[in-house]
Amino acid sequence: MRSHGEKNAKAQRRKDAKEDQCTRDSGLFPISPRSSYPPSFLFCVLASLRLCVRIFPWVGAAALLNGAAVSAQEPQQDVQQVPYVFESRVDMVSVAVAVTDDEGSFITDLEVSDFTVLEDGVRQEIRLFAAGLKESWIGLPPEVKDEVSGRQVVGLMIDASGSMEADMRLVREAALKFLTNLPKTENLFVMDFDENIRLSRYSTDDQRLLSDRIYDVQAEGWTALYDAVGTFLERLYALDGKKTLVVFSDGVDSRSTLSMGEVLDMVKLSDATIHTIHFGASQSRNSRTFENGRFLRQLSSETGGSYAFGDNLQQLDELYDKLLEELFSQYTLGYVSTNSKQNGKYRKIRVEVDREDVKVRARRGYFGPAPEEATLKR
Repeated sequence: MRSHGEKNAKAQRRKDAKEDQCTRDSGLFPISPRSSYPPSFLFCVLASLRLCVRIFPWVGAAALLNGAAVSAQEPQQDVQQVPYVFESRVDMVSVAVAVTDDEGSFITDLEVSDFTVLEDGVRQEIRLFAAGLKESWIGLPPEVKDEVSGRQVVGLMIDASGSMEADMRLVREAALKFLTNLPKTENLFVMDFDENIRLSRYSTDDQRLLSDRIYDVQAEGWTALYDAVGTFLERLYALDGKKTLVVFSDGVDSRSTLSMGEVLDMVKLSDATIHTIHFGASQSRNSRTFENGRFLRQLSSETGGSYAFGDNLQQLDELYDKLLEELFSQYTLGYVSTNSKQNGKYRKIRVEVDREDVKVRARRGYFGPAPEEATLKR
């Protein structure tokens, strides 16, 4: 039985971890169906204000392409590395790309000449190319993993509503496994939600706080899944670095103010890769399970992520290894769109690879900049 002092200490840790939390009614994402501007418009306004293109040195070899390749000087040993910043009068579109063979193994030996990027069917000039690790992430020593983790932004969303009660023990164990295996990062976000949303920011060094936070999660209440995703994307929007979000949920929403369509518009405006793990379907696979997973599948397919069922820890362990390997095997392609129109319309992206029998996963598109006059009115 816990002493009074232990209970007070745990309460204080929980209070500290929730300093950065937000609720659905007064949270970080103040947009609802009653807003005078739709979410897609507001995000387009934000996108149109991004006049500076920040390009960061990703893991592996990176080259900024402008006709011929431009070589960069090696930084001095005694000078702290800082992100490279290039000023531009237009936005660079960044696309994270995962390429696998028929067996699901990641292909890591591609060059920029192997890729073709099409926007609304029009070929684009690739100005930024970054390749991932040439060797498997799984076998790297821990110190090497920390060294190459770079500017990663990682988020974990946990559905803690009443419909998840039967799977909550598995969800907690799965969350702890995931957080324990993550590479070093100072930008680790953990959210649990029911009809309220609780979001906190950690470092991967905060293992005790993370463990307490996960063990404190209880399954109860309604589900504001759409609001939770919208809040998370808004929080990550302005952060620099490669963004990866993992969602644990049964896919059911019962209490959001945002509609599915509105939150999918936000997803299309985000540069995060979203991986979804579908819980609550281990006993059966039927039409209801398929319908409940529709939103989760859309999240992953729209952003170039993956979708899987969360049935047991062994299967999840294998999935985590795959996710981490993908995180460091991705290619990053950047281009400045040939479409100069500022109409806020959705633009489709298609990435092709000049190699047979490969599968390519990448974000499907994005919203272009909003009209200048609309920005001024806002």
